[in-house]
This record gives sequence, structure tokens and C-alpha cells, in this order.
Amino acid sequence: MRLNLDYNIPLKSLLTAVITIPIFLFFFDSLVNSYSHDIPNKIRVLFDITLEANIPTWYSSVIALFVGLTGFLIVQHYYSLKQTSKIIIWSIISLFFIYMSMDDTSQFHERIATAWATYANSSDNTLSSTLANNFESYYWQLLFLPIFGLIGFIMLYVIKTEFKNALAKKLFIAGLSCFVIAVGLDYIDGVDRYYDFIIQNTSIQFKALEHLSRAVEEMIEMIGLGFILTSLLLHRESLYE
Repeated sequence: MRLNLDYNIPLKSLLTAVITIPIFLFFFDSLVNSYSHDIPNKIRVLFDITLEANIPTWYSSVIALFVGLTGFLIVQHYYSLKQTSKIIIWSIISLFFIYMSMDDTSQFHERIATAWATYANSSDNTLSSTLANNFESYYWQLLFLPIFGLIGFIMLYVIKTEFKNALAKKLFIAGLSCFVIAVGLDYIDGVDRYYDFIIQNTSIQFKALEHLSRAVEEMIEMIGLGFILTSLLLHRESLYE
């Protein structure tokens, strides 16, 4: 099976790439961090999958951008058919992934959430202060997850009502599932008691466990983006069949 778009891309090769590249980045990160004492810090940071402004972040940002641009190709199709509702829905989906591309390199949601928490803890707003003080994980989840969840439901609606290609459906659902798992791991990462339980019952050190958890989270998110990109390419192709 081949994707007959502007380029003739073998589907198997594309899927292999979007799965193996994140796995390679994960294992290369593990290798670099295993020999961190022998590798200069600036070189190690360059390949640290858990950090920003490096090669793994560049890859993730580019894939998210490609997903957003592919979405706009679908918008273009519906624009030619003058289907306003689908233009709006696909524009929202496309802009969300372009936002993700920006967020990967800027840590936008983390910075905004941290600024909000600082304001909430120093203000007289009882509700904001209570929410900030009682939420046990990262503040960005408190602020952004409702929005992300709404967009997720929009995507599920689109999959159910529009996708004709069975493989495209499965890949998109697999991609969304990867994001759900990644968010779950991120939530756990922000709660020290989960780490404490593992450390107390194993010989793993805190820094190694924290890094492993974050690295797995980032790898899964990258694979999810690859699945969604492949899914949208297949879906766009099916629109012209």
C-alpha cells in the first residue's frame, strides 16, 4: 500500500520510521546518560530526550508541525467543497498540532501554568489558591487538560464520522492513546509518592527513575505523533478516491 500524495511514500517505510526514530532517540538518550561521567554535559544535553532545545525536541516539533500542515491540506479540500463546519473543525485540529510544535520548543504550557500558580498563591482569590495548593501534580494539567480533552473529543468525533480508511482510524486512535498514556505518566512524574514507593521497594535511584519515566513519556508521545501523521496522510488520500 502506498500514499499517493505529492510524494510516493511507502506506507510501511513511513510507519517504520515514525516508530523506530523515537525508540532510537530513547535508547541513545539512555546510552548517553549511562556514560554521563565520560561525556561533556553540553553534549549529553544535546541528546537528552527529557529536555528542550535539542535534537529530540527538534524531531518532535517537526512531526507536530507536519501533522498540523497535513490537517490544513484537509481543510483546503473542504474549502473547495465549501463545507463550513468541516473547515472549522479541521482548522481547530490543525492549529492544535501547530501549537504543539511551538509548545515543544518553548515549554509554553509549563511556563503559563507556573506563572498562574505563582499568581494564585499570592492573590486573594480563594478558589485559585485552593486549586493551586491542593493539586498534587504539575499545574499545567489543571489548566490545560480540560482544553486538550475537548480537542480530543473533537478528534474522536471526526474519526467516527469522516474516516473511511480503517487503518487510518486505527492509527489515529493509537496516536490518541499514546497521548493519554504520556499524560498519565506526566501526572505520575509530578507526584513524589509514586517514586517513593518504587525507590523503597527497588534499588533504583530517584534521578535514574525520574529520567526513565520522563524519557518513556517523551518516546510514547513522539510515536503517537507519528501515528497521527500517518493517519492524516491516509485520510487525505481517501478523500480523493
